Amino acid sequence: MIKETLILAGGKGEKFWPFQSTRNKTMIPISNTPLLVHTVDGLLQCGMEHIVIVSATHSPQIRNAFRKQAEVDVVEIAESKGSADTFLQGLGKLTDPTRPFFVLHGDCLVQAEDLVSFLSAVSLNDALVFPLREPSTNWIACRLDQGKVIDFGGHHRGNLMTHQLAGFITDKNFATVCETNPGKFTNLKVGVGSPQENYIEVSLMDAMADGSTFNARIASQPVFDIDKPWHAMEANVYMNQKRCSALKSNELADGASIDATARIDGFVRLGKNSRLGKNVWIRGNAIIGDETILDQGCIVGANVVIGDHCSILNHAKLADHSTLGHRCMMDQGFELLTSVILDHVYLVHYGEYYGMIGENTDLGAGTTCGTLRFDDGLTVQSVKGRKETPTHFANASYIGDNSRTGVCAVLMPGVKVGSNSVVASGVVLNEDLADRTLIYAKQDTVKVPWGPEKYGW
Repeated sequence: MIKETLILAGGKGEKFWPFQSTRNKTMIPISNTPLLVHTVDGLLQCGMEHIVIVSATHSPQIRNAFRKQAEVDVVEIAESKGSADTFLQGLGKLTDPTRPFFVLHGDCLVQAEDLVSFLSAVSLNDALVFPLREPSTNWIACRLDQGKVIDFGGHHRGNLMTHQLAGFITDKNFATVCETNPGKFTNLKVGVGSPQENYIEVSLMDAMADGSTFNARIASQPVFDIDKPWHAMEANVYMNQKRCSALKSNELADGASIDATARIDGFVRLGKNSRLGKNVWIRGNAIIGDETILDQGCIVGANVVIGDHCSILNHAKLADHSTLGHRCMMDQGFELLTSVILDHVYLVHYGEYYGMIGENTDLGAGTTCGTLRFDDGLTVQSVKGRKETPTHFANASYIGDNSRTGVCAVLMPGVKVGSNSVVASGVVLNEDLADRTLIYAKQDTVKVPWGPEKYGW
């Protein structure tokens, strides 16, 4: 039985901007629980005795999240030359690397059921893979043949590459292959370049060339590789639906209450001392945390997850599949389309938003996010200078942590706002805004004489 797991979380996550500026992307909340917490919980269900997480950015946040779990060690490294280098730097922290262990990409959200199924009966060199949901040009992907992984391709054109790698079983002997990693991706289409980076998939190809065989075990449920912000939103929709659909009756914790005028078109899990007040309408199943108040005619869609210590008042509205973090406030008719809102965000005094908002962010009165382009098309996103059209949430906007907007700011479909930035009053933002930047509009005004005489007096 596999007793140890090595989680690779050493990347910079630059394609996840603006949310990687203030966190390791493996700590992004999915359905109000950090990605790595989902993963660790699933591994512990499998009887995992020791989990090593190797991180090169924002490691204290990871360490804090697992401070009460003796099974988890967080290894902070100064830098990583790539996933193969992250593997080597974490190897020495395993209790017994001579025994087979599980290596898992930390930015992959694997469902607990698939972790249990995979780890319950594995052998050395078994690989956990999942089908591509986007073109292979966006990913490092693999090719299967007769149940084996036979090749990896780096952002390949065509349709040869069909799956992605979430993790694999190995032992310390794999280290000798990683130590001679060439420092670039080797299997490319002509004309495609590779960064100087030690990719663990290249070392796996070297191991195959040396005679190792990797058995492909395909996940039965969706696996989400959280590479860009819209992938986190896609994973959030899935997890909200999965969690909320498990409700088969109302579940009220101590001190929770539901007013007689509230309407619930489904089932609700209501946390400690939380309350559904006058004329609240829940349009499906919902999960609501502790000490949270919904009152004064607010409307909540289906498969919505709301955190602790929130208030949603005065006809505010959350659409289906949305997530509201902890200590958030919605008030005065604010409308939230399918979105992921992190902790301590204020959405008040009318307005509309669609997308993902980082923690400790404040949207000024009347802030509006455009959701539909005049051409009915999808926004082409710039990801580290590469143009890409997301298959999901292309027209959502993305706001980093500790940011704010002024009164009547307008965010056009698809824009991204960096962390610690400000979109000032009256700005129509139609391009991405960098971290630590304030943008404001200059106003030309004209003054002319005016008075009662203009009305014929």
